Amino acid sequence: MADVLADRCARALDRFQEDHGQRGPLVVAGGVAANAYLRARLEAVAAAGGAALIAPPPRLCTDNGAMIAWAGVERLRAGLTDRLDFAPRPRWPLEELRAGGEGT
Repeated sequence: MADVLADRCARALDRFQEDHGQRGPLVVAGGVAANAYLRARLEAVAAAGGAALIAPPPRLCTDNGAMIAWAGVERLRAGLTDRLDFAPRPRWPLEELRAGGEGT
């Protein structure tokens, strides 16, 4: 399974470069990012492809609530905030994307 995941991630990095003319980071989260062996394999794939591996600390990878909170902290650190009068949407269609990459 680790070989398949590593192969697919390497292909994804190559495809991203073909489509966008640059290397993007390899981002991993959730339970996969908590697995030390898989994390090391993906770090090697990213390094071999000239990309950075971005992953939350392993202690946060097994709890979805912690992952969401961590994402919020990173957004706040980046100066990204939202007004409190937004309307939450539990099923946000992927087709509704703005040019900046965020939903409308």
